[in-house]
Amino acid sequence: MSIGKNQLPRVGAHKSIANGITKAIDRGINSTCECLQIFTRPPRRWDAGRLTLDKNHVKDFIDKAKKANYFDTAIHMPYLPNISSPDDTLYLRSINVLKEEISKSHLLSSPYVISHLGSPKTESRQFAVKRVAEALDLALESRMDPTMILLENSTAKKREWGKTVEDIAEVINSVDNSKYIGMCFDTAHAYASGYDISSPETLHEIFDRIDELLGENRVQLIHLNDSKGSLNSGIDHHEHIGRGNIGIECFRELMQHSRFKSISMILETPKDELINDKDNLDLLRSLRNK
Repeated sequence: MSIGKNQLPRVGAHKSIANGITKAIDRGINSTCECLQIFTRPPRRWDAGRLTLDKNHVKDFIDKAKKANYFDTAIHMPYLPNISSPDDTLYLRSINVLKEEISKSHLLSSPYVISHLGSPKTESRQFAVKRVAEALDLALESRMDPTMILLENSTAKKREWGKTVEDIAEVINSVDNSKYIGMCFDTAHAYASGYDISSPETLHEIFDRIDELLGENRVQLIHLNDSKGSLNSGIDHHEHIGRGNIGIECFRELMQHSRFKSISMILETPKDELINDKDNLDLLRSLRNK
């Protein structure tokens, strides 16, 4: 039986579009995903991808997604764009990619486009806030319902910008059409950035802070990743659920508490021979059902 919109949290995974974008749906179904995240292009290239916008591929993707009940598919921005870059050429190119991904979200009936805040290099935090807000305002000019841009918290050992709830809140509060901007909360990034989400109590404290700064229901999607890095290590190494430093109790609470029930959740755990996405999803469903 498929899981409906009112029976969340839905759990899924990021899936490859290799050999055609519809293959991501097949891979999601094979892994028992209830929702899905994709890149629409090779993540370390600028070009838009050869097959993504082909009419037949788009139709097949929508048809398969509908049959699989993937009404909350998320598109993740590629890695190269930087929407807080002080380099005007890179900045404008990055905005154009964001606009392209928004256009693809309309074509593919995908409600979410996920973006990191990027890096302002040696420029100030206030420069970065203004830069990202202006980029989002420009990108939103091409927006159509129901697309939302979700800003993801990042982590980096030598870079402070983009890691905190406060960074995301200040950007959202600086965007003209802020109602179209939400948050994607990454558990591994948060932990490696100093947010101790290992216990239910501290997890709720952080989400209370998010609600206080961003408003309720701003977190539309959660990336479910345990962390190989220790607390506040700045090390962005994902681990299988319950096998890293965050531990199982955080994920149990995410699966069971009512405040998270309307948030779709996506695995970005390692792809290896020991544990696959289905194994992680089965574990999450076992936590959800206890």
